[in-house]
Amino acid sequence: MKNSVKSVVDLLCKSQHTIALTGAGISTISGIPDFRSPGTGLWNRFDAEKVFLIDHFYSEPEYFYNFAREFIFTFSEAQPSIIHTLLASLQQKQLLKRIITQNIDMLHQKAGSNAVLELHGSPANNYCIQCRSFYSFEEMQNKINEYDVPRCDKCKSIIKPDITFFGELLKEDTLQSAFFEAEKADLCIVLGSSLVVYPAASVPDIAKKSGATLVVVNRDQTAFDSRADIALNMDLQEFGQEFFDLLQQRNIIEATV
Repeated sequence: MKNSVKSVVDLLCKSQHTIALTGAGISTISGIPDFRSPGTGLWNRFDAEKVFLIDHFYSEPEYFYNFAREFIFTFSEAQPSIIHTLLASLQQKQLLKRIITQNIDMLHQKAGSNAVLELHGSPANNYCIQCRSFYSFEEMQNKINEYDVPRCDKCKSIIKPDITFFGELLKEDTLQSAFFEAEKADLCIVLGSSLVVYPAASVPDIAKKSGATLVVVNRDQTAFDSRADIALNMDLQEFGQEFFDLLQQRNIIEATV
């Protein structure tokens, strides 16, 4: 099978159950820095063990919120990339059954997608660690602009975004839904993920073992490239534009992405 964007479009048009697994690479196009890129990744500025380690969050929440104030609660300023918009269009055309994402930036929903499994949670939902009172993304934005650490209005305990920290288990229902989709898929397209974080990387593994065709598109090589039916190491912006142009030529997508 030829490693080309056209081959991916051909597979998509023949597929009965396509799923997409997305990672940070599709959001860097939107101006959101990723975590691991040498020199530019967030872990060059912040200590990953401190930012997302759950025990450290409880002992020193200020460190996380210094990070979150700059990089999480500014997500509302970002706009979906061409990949986000393209996937939303494919969902509307019933060509894409489910999006499974490692990202917490909510850009899939902003682009118009609704069938999204957020493996690592979302800052759209925030809860008091004591009484479980709910706070929206907008309420948290207001709180972190006023306080070093946002606290519950009712019991004054710390509020935590509903994202999965190191040391916490992923939500079992979300994870099982992702695995179920992987088992049903006849085509799994990975976009912008290095595939080094588990259990998210289990999704293409399960899909491949269940008989799906596996496509991996990422700027850098991944450990799955040798197992993929198509592996494209290319810029995600360029991939998205070429993919869209080919779909438009086939009258599958009408609107400009």
